[in-house]
Order: sequence, then structure tokens, then C-alpha cells
Amino acid sequence: MKRCIIIAAHNETAIKNIVHIRPDDFIICADGGYAFAAAEGIVPNLVVGDFDSFEGTVEAGIEVERAAPEKDDTDTLLCLKRGIERGFDEFIIVGGIGGRLDHTIANLQTVAYGCEQGCFVLLADSKNLVTMIGADTVNLPRLEGYKLSVFAFGDACTGVYEKGVKYPLTNATVTNTFPIGVSNEFEADTATISCGAGKLMIVLSKE
Repeated sequence: MKRCIIIAAHNETAIKNIVHIRPDDFIICADGGYAFAAAEGIVPNLVVGDFDSFEGTVEAGIEVERAAPEKDDTDTLLCLKRGIERGFDEFIIVGGIGGRLDHTIANLQTVAYGCEQGCFVLLADSKNLVTMIGADTVNLPRLEGYKLSVFAFGDACTGVYEKGVKYPLTNATVTNTFPIGVSNEFEADTATISCGAGKLMIVLSKE
């Protein structure tokens, strides 16, 4: 299945330094994300938003969905929903970390929404990679210079295992009031993370 790349309206570095754009990627820009894409010569398939952060003109031939400013969904969540409607289940949201804290939290909730829909969603900037799993197992290749953290995105995650790391967890309960999973380190070429129940947020952060 092809990937869907969502370009958020906040980026602190070049898009192409965060993700390698493939010819078959379906690209959606969230409002002002279009300005970042255009600056790098990236032509999206779709631009979605209420256009409060982009006031220019979208290039002719690009599909545009204008949303009312008075809406419940953020522009980035709308992009994710449109991608899901088009049959995608693998997403990379480029940017959306840093800047306003409320926007960053909203983007983490967008990752959680995708997890609930059975999709793989990765939120990425130049120093951070964030995804979430439910009752599942994921294998992460070793990334030099990155710390590995896990957090409960909800009250608690039970049956949490971490293998191939400096500080392993075995059938642990991770709650949202104690950061026991922060700043772990790779010890093997692959780290294996499992969650029995709950929604587990996985964060890779560059030193």
C-alpha cells in the first residue's frame, strides 16, 4: 500500500531532511503546510484546511478542500481523515512538533486517532519520531544517537514489555502519572516493544 504524507503547518527544518519523498507517495498539506511544500518544490495531491495560516494561491491543478474555521477537527486531523477515506493505512505527519504546545498535543491526539483506526501513523520532525500502538508489538531498528521512551497515552498501559534496551520492562504497568519509560537506550540492533492493553506512545528523540 502506498504511503500518505501529511505536511503540517509548523516545520522547523526542511521537509526533505525529515522524510524521503517517494514518487508514489500521496501528499496532503495541512493549510500552511502548503507554503513549506511549495518552497521545496513538493507538489501535493491535496491541500486541506480553513486557510488561516496560508493566504496565498494554491497552484492550479491541485485539489483543495476548504474547511470552515468553526470546526471541531484540526487541519491535520482532517488531513488524516481524508487519507483514511482514500484507503491509506500508513501515514507520516511531517512537522507539527514544537511551536505552540497546544498544537503539538493536538497532533499527538491525531496520532492516537490513527492508532484507534488501525493505521500506522508516525509524527516526525528533525529530532523526534512519535507513534502509538494498542495491543500490539513493534520492532524498532537501532538508531544511533536516539533515546527511546514509552508513555501511557491514557490512564494506563498494561502488559508492557521492552526488550533489546538498557532498561527492559517485563509485564509492566505504565501509567500517565509516572514516566518510568522515559530515556531508555538501545542495546541490541532491534528493540522490541509490546503492549497488552491501552494506548502506548513510543518516542524516539535525538540527543
